[in-house]
Amino acid sequence: MIWEQIRVDCAPEMVDLIADQLIELGTGGVQWLDDETTTAPGNDRAAVLAYLPAAQELTDFLQKLDQRLQSLQDQGFLTVGWRLSTRQVDDQKGALAWESYYHVQHLTRFITVVPQWEDHQPTTNDEIVIRLDPGRSFGTGMHPTTRLAVSALELSLRPGRSVFDVGTGSGILSLVAWRLGASTIQATELDENALAFTEKNLRLNHGEAAIKLMAGSLLTPVEGRADLIIANMLPEALLPLIPQLTGHLQPEGQVILTGIINTQLPKIQNALTQAGFVVDLLLQAGDWFCLRCQKEGES
Repeated sequence: MIWEQIRVDCAPEMVDLIADQLIELGTGGVQWLDDETTTAPGNDRAAVLAYLPAAQELTDFLQKLDQRLQSLQDQGFLTVGWRLSTRQVDDQKGALAWESYYHVQHLTRFITVVPQWEDHQPTTNDEIVIRLDPGRSFGTGMHPTTRLAVSALELSLRPGRSVFDVGTGSGILSLVAWRLGASTIQATELDENALAFTEKNLRLNHGEAAIKLMAGSLLTPVEGRADLIIANMLPEALLPLIPQLTGHLQPEGQVILTGIINTQLPKIQNALTQAGFVVDLLLQAGDWFCLRCQKEGES
């Protein structure tokens, strides 16, 4: 079978944003190339690759992708200098080629993400292993935002607490929260096409009974209030989420927000302040930030 390879060359900090657009437009798993997987180490460039069957209408897809990327650039989310290209590849190098670049990820000292096709056994009694098949959902553990979110969960979540995971993607944060001892977890995902892969990941980890998965936007589908709300999403999705937090948070509850690029950090901080939240923890990895906050006066 012949596939169309869609490639977007970009700065490394833009990989997450561009991959999200490709997945939302209906591609399969994305492949992330950086200075460790390209032929020019140290060139401070990266690329995101995705695949479509060659028989599928490519012109319309590329037009929609280009419009999205141009819009993100105009809004300041995407820096100038990205480049879109395509080429045809055979089945051997096609839709599953990205799997060869996705290996065991040690997110923290205690938490390891393992692709389902690799064999990995815990090396210590304390190691938590999460097995994933990202498929069309997002969140493999490769990007700094996921690592930041997992680190914040380790620092914040106490056993027995309830959690809302907003925009769960692959389900990785819900699975980590469950393995860290959360009592109840409700996870939402807007992309209904991604939910089948999320459900598969819950089954891979035997967590389907512990995590309630729901299709819907932001916190709209959840019931009640949580002790901790976590969201790893782009600022354009975090901004409309912030006004919903107070009505879904227990007294003295905490919120973890990540997916925040440095240029958008002030905007998120201002929105939190206006909603009555105070930031008590800030984590950074390169140009990406993670904020933990709670209602002012409850610290």
